[in-house]
Amino acid sequence: MPTPATPTVPAPRPRTFVPAGVAAEHLTEVTLDDVLDALAASKRRCFDTYDECAVLADKARALHRALDQLAAELAQRHNVIGDLTSSAMAHLSESMDLLARKAEAMQAESLRGAEAVEIAHDEMHDAYRPIQDAAAQAGLAMPSARIHNED
Repeated sequence: MPTPATPTVPAPRPRTFVPAGVAAEHLTEVTLDDVLDALAASKRRCFDTYDECAVLADKARALHRALDQLAAELAQRHNVIGDLTSSAMAHLSESMDLLARKAEAMQAESLRGAEAVEIAHDEMHDAYRPIQDAAAQAGLAMPSARIHNED
């Protein structure tokens, strides 16, 4: 924690290349590669979520079966057949079934999310990469905005 004798000074921002003659409203620190990398990372996270949901659903179903077996054992071997115990075991078992169904639904949603992110990635790449490549081949620092080229 800084003391009054040692004031905090913000770190200087790294200098970025600013092409000569470019108006400030056309500058951004976000690049196409940054966006494509972020979309690729999002897709990986969607697939990670898909895998985690599959594991969660499997564990919930296994716990559901174990609870059913425990309830049967309590009733048969230990004569624990009270309404409260039976109701609690049934509730826990149903909760695990619900958890498994929700995890499977999340798994399907994460797969749809991965597909949507992949489509966005491909569309961004296909729409903007040729423009950037053409600008670089022409020796331009950046492509002109589409609005400047429309009739």
